[in-house]
Amino acid sequence: MIAIDLFAGWGGFTEGATQAGVDVVWAANHWPVAVAAHAANHPTTIHTCQDVTSADWSAVPSHDLLLASPPCPGHSTASQPKRRPYHDKLRGSVWAVVDAVAACRPLALIVENVPGFLRWALLPQWIMSLEALGYVVTTQIVNANEHGVPQLRKRAFIVGTLGKLFTYSPPLPGCRPPIAPCLSIESDGWRPIHQASPGARVRMRAAQRLHGQIVLSQHTTGHPGVPLSQPIRTITGQDHWVLVNHDLYRPLSLRELALAMSFPGDYQLPAASRADSILGLGNAVCPTVARDLCMAVMEQVWH
Repeated sequence: MIAIDLFAGWGGFTEGATQAGVDVVWAANHWPVAVAAHAANHPTTIHTCQDVTSADWSAVPSHDLLLASPPCPGHSTASQPKRRPYHDKLRGSVWAVVDAVAACRPLALIVENVPGFLRWALLPQWIMSLEALGYVVTTQIVNANEHGVPQLRKRAFIVGTLGKLFTYSPPLPGCRPPIAPCLSIESDGWRPIHQASPGARVRMRAAQRLHGQIVLSQHTTGHPGVPLSQPIRTITGQDHWVLVNHDLYRPLSLRELALAMSFPGDYQLPAASRADSILGLGNAVCPTVARDLCMAVMEQVWH
């Protein structure tokens, strides 16, 4: 199966599709840092750094499957009202999927976004546009932990298939894999808790009282922390997570965050700033979830 990846970002969708046996031949993103990250791990894919809303779809390679993860801030509960004009533009970028489908007519499409995307006022019209092109469209909320990912991460997946109804169930219902295997106590960068800000100290000590001396804490007011025997909560584009070890703490490393997103251990992380790297990882599609969705689509559409 041949695929293209719109809003390709850090490469999670492409990585998962590749693991499923899909050949992703073309990927696009407007952010040069993301394109570099994607290209380092998928060098045979044709890369274009551009706003996909202005793409020339006649120049895109022929494909069977379209993958897309449009920007989510306009649909996220973390969106801030003062940024609404910017979010309006981001929300509008999802129409590029319809443009691409109308021009290229793949057999199937998979679109990922935050659950709030399903509450978008124009979603019914967007789905109707795909249906007018002959696609049967289904929507589902998928939790990454039910795919073996050590993270409680709910995302909306919209699947469109030509003339067939797609049905889906998670492969590991109720699964809650622990975050512990992704973490390294021996890593460098530890700091004394007493040097943290007062609010951070309160959160870290409260998490230890609840869950033990080695625990995850988050720089969010009132966050109760997470024991290492449970999945981490949603990884976002913000540098929130720290590992607490008795009287020491440190931020999670980029590799630890990548593993918690289910990127392979040998996935190359670009020479980018920590802020850019966390933004890229937090906005990525979990490769394991992408793999399972792609395999399910392949089984139902191509068999």
